[in-house]
Amino acid sequence: MGKAERERLNQSLSGHLNTIHETLQLLDQTPAPSLDKLTWDVVVKMGDQVSKQATIAGMLWIGETPEAKAVEENMATYFNTFQGLILLSHGSMVAVSVKDVLREMEELKPVSSNQTEEASNDDASHAETRLGDNDSLSDDLGNDLSPEEMKVAQSAIGVVSETVVVMKELIRTITGLLKQEKPEDSSNFVDTLEKLLKLCQEIGVQIDELGACLYPPQEFPAMKAAL
Repeated sequence: MGKAERERLNQSLSGHLNTIHETLQLLDQTPAPSLDKLTWDVVVKMGDQVSKQATIAGMLWIGETPEAKAVEENMATYFNTFQGLILLSHGSMVAVSVKDVLREMEELKPVSSNQTEEASNDDASHAETRLGDNDSLSDDLGNDLSPEEMKVAQSAIGVVSETVVVMKELIRTITGLLKQEKPEDSSNFVDTLEKLLKLCQEIGVQIDELGACLYPPQEFPAMKAAL
């Protein structure tokens, strides 16, 4: 393999690595609600493809030095497959972030005394002035809860806050288990992790529904079902 070919392969490798690095940034972002949810099985299958391409790459270097073209083609296939795995992994995440729902809950506000007084005033000109001055405030969803509705919201915030604590402890426990060199039964261990993942995903969906119920008019039957 000549110097020019090695240089071309190095440039190609650098380009692929930069692309992967940029794609990995997606994993730090919460998937958009409109993103189609994928099952974990799809991710696992793509992971198998990445493993297959890595095996082919290893086989290329057994024996004589491979041709630059073969290495370049394998490199492109491997990194494209790896990028697909990252994108699928991102697409498989609970599209709902429990922390985001909690943040939105904490932004709920009671109706202000000024708004209450203005709402009871039937004077058209006064109402027109109010809309002109406070249009952004009056249109903010969740800024007009009654005292009774706020009590319900505060109770729900407590429930979700405790759920976040539980999930943090769960992550800490799983992290500790993963540090074990050889779990006694690896197949059972993986099965348990998958069940925990499914449960956490279901909890996220229910919390999202609970959060949506808190906006006026509050839907108590749906709220009770979510709890």
